[in-house]
Amino acid sequence: MKKLLTIVLVLAAGQALAVEKGDWLLHMRAININPNDDSSALRVEGAAVPGTSVSVDDNYSLDISIGYMISDHWAIELLADLSSKHTVSAHGLSALGVPDGTDVVDTNVLPPTVFLQYQFRPTASVRPYFGVGANYTHFFNEELSGPAQEVLGAENLDLDSSFGWAAQFGIDWELSNNWSFNMDVKYIDINTEATFNTALGSAAVDVDINPTVIGIGFGKTF
Repeated sequence: MKKLLTIVLVLAAGQALAVEKGDWLLHMRAININPNDDSSALRVEGAAVPGTSVSVDDNYSLDISIGYMISDHWAIELLADLSSKHTVSAHGLSALGVPDGTDVVDTNVLPPTVFLQYQFRPTASVRPYFGVGANYTHFFNEELSGPAQEVLGAENLDLDSSFGWAAQFGIDWELSNNWSFNMDVKYIDINTEATFNTALGSAAVDVDINPTVIGIGFGKTF
């Protein structure tokens, strides 16, 4: 019994922490960005056009995040998703010659996010974590589609940048050589106001995008 206890103590003494204070955590994932979208009615010269709205499609991209363990349980993580491209479709404009679901805008989205992350079981081989944080989203390469320009006379599109909160839950399954398999789900509060000119006057619409982001990939601890 004493010999068995000695072996266990030796093995335990030689066992390294899975993650601990001072470690750097790198994750790389393939992600699906799925908007929980909603919008106001289109406003033309400040007046709402009843029955109108827009929707945002989902898309795939890659994300890279890097975190630093500020204690054995807490980390700061910076999420740096690669830009994804999304299409905005219009609804309720059939009377103006724009069928429901017509694509009217394409835009690239860049959403850097900072999380304060809690590691529930930092010494285990299966490590769940939860984080809350702040997001900034920048829209760029905004383009109006042919129907939007030709039928509505739309031009001079601008999408406001967004500031919002974010939350995440994920799990790392330890592999070997400080590698892990990772699954991660995030919710990001993203909203914008789109403004543009039309043949009928200046127009605007408020859009809540609020995507759920599901990712699968690998992590590395340094």
